[in-house]
Amino acid sequence: MKKMALFTLILNLYFLFSANAVFACAVCFGDPGSDQTKAVMWGVLLLLGVIGFVLGGIIVTIFSCVKRAKKLYPSPLAHEA
Repeated sequence: MKKMALFTLILNLYFLFSANAVFACAVCFGDPGSDQTKAVMWGVLLLLGVIGFVLGGIIVTIFSCVKRAKKLYPSPLAHEA
């Protein structure tokens, strides 16, 4: 168990002190005029649109099922009124 903890400590220290050798890309570095940054922003917008479309379809399907169920099985209390 102590060997695993020592190995984890050494590995974490290695990654901590070697992080300055990693260079960020144009997106992470923050160049707003870069073509890569623009492409990532359009990609995010596209994915948000796809997710919105799919969730909207799920919501419409649920409401449609609820409406059909109410029409097929009316509430017993509705007949008393």
